Amino acid sequence: MSVMTHTQETPVARIAALIHGQSLRLPSLQPVLSNWPTLLSPHYAELKKKVGMKIDEWISDERVRRKAQIIDLPLFSSIWYPHATLDRLEMITWYSMWIFLWDDVIEDSATPASGITDKVSWIHHQALKYMEYHLGLSSSLEEPIPPTKYCTLFRYAAEPFRKASSLLQRIRFYEELKVYMDGCEVEQEFVRAGELPSWREYWSHRLGTSSVHTYSALGEYMSGGNIPPEMFDTPELKELWVGINRHIVTVNDLISFKKEVDKSSFHSLVPIVMNETGANLDTVVDSLVDTLRNIGDSMNRAGDRLIALAENNHGAQGRQNMEQYVRCFQTSATGNYWWS
Repeated sequence: MSVMTHTQETPVARIAALIHGQSLRLPSLQPVLSNWPTLLSPHYAELKKKVGMKIDEWISDERVRRKAQIIDLPLFSSIWYPHATLDRLEMITWYSMWIFLWDDVIEDSATPASGITDKVSWIHHQALKYMEYHLGLSSSLEEPIPPTKYCTLFRYAAEPFRKASSLLQRIRFYEELKVYMDGCEVEQEFVRAGELPSWREYWSHRLGTSSVHTYSALGEYMSGGNIPPEMFDTPELKELWVGINRHIVTVNDLISFKKEVDKSSFHSLVPIVMNETGANLDTVVDSLVDTLRNIGDSMNRAGDRLIALAENNHGAQGRQNMEQYVRCFQTSATGNYWWS
């Protein structure tokens, strides 16, 4: 993929000209989410206080500290996982802090070793080594050097997760972290080239860059119940994972569309679908809202089937654990909308 400037010949420039001057009519998404619970954890106030104190202690850069405070990740955690215990809410908050901040200072990070020209790729590789070590999956006896200043935030999440989780759970999480890193590199290729991916190309890397699959890999930990390993190979559980990912990405792309246009960023669903189908702005928005309804219906069917399978194979406790796990996906969807 060649690097191009955003001239009138690029797909990005063509879509920018098409969208210019149009009004975005975004309908309320509340009806799409009405069948799923919207709750706030009773631990929110305590979590916000604890995290606020540690932000002051651990984040020295004033700009980054201010960003960490404004985005209110304790609220994010408390509304995504309202049934989780305080210690697990704290863990997921620090993981989310890492997701939001760790690569925020890539341009100010250490220069990679001589001969390495792709700095982002090098940083991602080093970050994976750092995460592998703190998840207890590395053969290294020494802690790798974190490639960015705020990559160190990951260890505050990794330590409690490592202590409470099995080897298989940690491997599952790490594999999704690798998918996330790989997706980010593919996305940057499109951005640098001034090109728009097709709908299929977009989803092939966006399911990674959203980081939602990493949260799904943490869902068992956050729900507090054990899910039998064989359940992760079922088509229903895979449908749940893909469903919540597509749901959250679609909601985020709709909500953030105006902001992305203001930043001259068009790497999201609305312009991509417009470019591929030739449909106007209102038609594309309406079709994406319909897509959300279909995703929700599919997730409900998959969740019901998973709960029935868990009860058939593992009795009442299996059903309860799976109900708690499925509920995490539902509150992630509603929580994402309200927090966003």
